[in-house]
Amino acid sequence: MMSVTSVAWPPLLSWKTHEFLPRLTKQRREKRVFFTTATTYIFPLEYGGSAVPSDHGPPIGLAKTHSRQECNALDYMPPRSSRVRKFNHVERMLLLQEASYTRREVARFCFETIAIQRSRRETLDDDEEEEENDNEDHEDKEPKQKRLRV
Repeated sequence: MMSVTSVAWPPLLSWKTHEFLPRLTKQRREKRVFFTTATTYIFPLEYGGSAVPSDHGPPIGLAKTHSRQECNALDYMPPRSSRVRKFNHVERMLLLQEASYTRREVARFCFETIAIQRSRRETLDDDEEEEENDNEDHEDKEPKQKRLRV
């Protein structure tokens, strides 16, 4: 009579136990970022030709270089939300005058802005006309009929 001994398959070797094998999936570490200081660059206001407002009045922008900078510690500052403030045309004119522009210069800025706005409106009107003409051209053409294979 033969004796049958049970053998575990696959054989477990001490160096192949789960303690020695690398994990199949890496545990993700929780990532956090902390800031201790904030540096704020202060720019003076200037005439900003690239920021043409949708209403009347001169565009205002920031100077090319900052006039000063401030460093603040963030450890005691509570988080806060804020919104961008939009100025009406009278406020923009006053801000430019306070930034040492003359009334004549501010008036010239206003006329330039009006010319830019007019040019943009004309471009939009031209684009709309072209779209209408393209749509009419496509409607006039009869759709091609497909040939049937016999």
